[in-house]
Amino acid sequence: MIAGIGSPHGDDCVGWEIANAIQSRISDRASIRLVRTPDALLDWIEDVQELVICDACQGAGEVGSVHQWEWPCQELESINWSGTHNLSLPAVLALAQQLERLPASVRIWGVEVQQVQPDQSMSNAVEAGAKIAADSICKALSIPLNQMEQQHA
Repeated sequence: MIAGIGSPHGDDCVGWEIANAIQSRISDRASIRLVRTPDALLDWIEDVQELVICDACQGAGEVGSVHQWEWPCQELESINWSGTHNLSLPAVLALAQQLERLPASVRIWGVEVQQVQPDQSMSNAVEAGAKIAADSICKALSIPLNQMEQQHA
């Protein structure tokens, strides 16, 4: 399952953007979910073996930079995850682990963001980061480029 976490507010939509870009490349190889808060993942991860999470983050690097972690990872506690989530992403994953609902493999892909205010669009740097993240995730999951992308590459 690939989960994009986000909102329609500025750079915070990057998780959705990444998940949608991956959706356009796959058929039935993975389930794609768009959620607003990390705790919504608890409704979808039962019987999932591999979970890929895409989200906006702050404090990991330059705006637009792409980062990848495997759970469990202490470094995730020092990262600010975007939006106004009731539970942070690390807290939700720890809870899923305690409930024995955590998938065997959990990878988190974050794109460093800056603006998450209403009525703003995604910045160019974050949009470029979203494309890099989608390409990297597809490569990691062995998802080929679709025919349209192969013709333009």
